[in-house]
Formats: sequence, C-alpha cells, structure tokens
Amino acid sequence: MNEPSAAVWKKLNEVADRLQKVSEQLIETNAINKAYHQALEQQRIKIETLEQDNHKAQGAILMLKWWLATVIAIAISGGSWSINSINQLKQDVAIIQSREDRKE
Repeated sequence: MNEPSAAVWKKLNEVADRLQKVSEQLIETNAINKAYHQALEQQRIKIETLEQDNHKAQGAILMLKWWLATVIAIAISGGSWSINSINQLKQDVAIIQSREDRKE
C-alpha cells in the first residue's frame, strides 16, 4: 500500500484543525443563540406583564374618571339645590315681611 506523503498529512491536519475551529465556533454560536432566545423570552414575558399592568391601570383611571364625574355632578346638583333653596327662603321671608308690613 502506498503511504500518504508528509504534505498530504500536513494538509489533512490543517483541514482537521480548521474543522475543529469551525466546530468550536458553531458550538459558541449555538450557545449565544440559545442565550439570546432565553433573553428574548424573558423580555416577552416582561412586556406581557407590563401590558397587563397598563390595561389594569387604564381601567382604574377610567373608573376614577367616572367616579369623579359623578361626585362633581352631585356637588353641582347639591350646590344648585342649596342656592335655589336659599333664594326661595329669601322670597318667602320677603313675602311674609311684606304681609306683616301691610298689617301694621
């Protein structure tokens, strides 16, 4: 049998070394890719949590707006009723005083 020459063995060793380096780079790239996907999944979970919190906050704000609008409406109605009652009492007092003045 023919034994491969030293040049062929040298070339074969160079190819094996390059293949080893490519394999190591592939392993490293796969590890980086896995870490990237894990980080991406964690970010997706955080975003979903923030979106849920945002929806809850928007609902709470809407509820507070309705509550505040109701309180303001009640306050305005109560104020109007109070002013009307005071005016009516003034008119009643004026009428009673006018009647008393006529009697004298």
